[in-house]
Amino acid sequence: ADAAHALATLASAALHHHEQAETEEPKQQNDEDTWYTVGIVKGTTFTVQNYISDPNLDLSNLSLDNLPDLSTFATTPLEHGTAYKFRIAAINSCGRGEYSEESAFKTCLPGFPGAPSAIKISKSVEGAHLSWEPPQVAAEGIFEYSVYLAVRSNTQPKEASKSQLAFVRVYCGKANTCVVPQSSLSAAHVDSSTKPAIIFRIAARNDKGYGPATQVRWLQDIKSTGVKRAGEGRLPGASPSKQPKQILH
Repeated sequence: ADAAHALATLASAALHHHEQAETEEPKQQNDEDTWYTVGIVKGTTFTVQNYISDPNLDLSNLSLDNLPDLSTFATTPLEHGTAYKFRIAAINSCGRGEYSEESAFKTCLPGFPGAPSAIKISKSVEGAHLSWEPPQVAAEGIFEYSVYLAVRSNTQPKEASKSQLAFVRVYCGKANTCVVPQSSLSAAHVDSSTKPAIIFRIAARNDKGYGPATQVRWLQDIKSTGVKRAGEGRLPGASPSKQPKQILH
């Protein structure tokens, strides 16, 4: 192979399947959960429709010069209304690198709108300006969007997991853009699991109901924003959202 090909980077995605819980009680993370390969691609985009469920797939010696033919392995399609986790790693002639931070996504049910995409957040004098693109699935007939903000709660532990966060609705309307005022942001929970960030969730609604929400982390410069850290108070009257809580990365 020529030098350009030898230094090329391939994206490898892995998938983690979570069945929906019958109750809203948070479940403990199972360290033995299995990750499944969904594809090895040359590029930075990939549409996931299924994952490889064949137990004979061996990626222990994966490198750019030793890529398996995944088309020969049995696959399982993604299920409707199911939450999945994804992670991505790069591959070159030296082997596979470290996996990225996990991202989550929930597939939609037939007839329900998909999750909003291409979310953009910018800081303004009024607060945080959010905009997004309509869902690619069942986009017709959407008449409402809701935006939720993760807020501090005195009842949750300091290092609360994402499944235990309390969310309040800070916008409800037809437009795919909104401004979250500073008064709401001052009560936001700052997630410090990686880089400090405020968490938003956005979901679309049609005549069937709300579809899955897209979760996005808005990175924060604590010194310049003045946002309080978790445990320093809460927004009066804040309570957990009862709306769909699908998350993305």
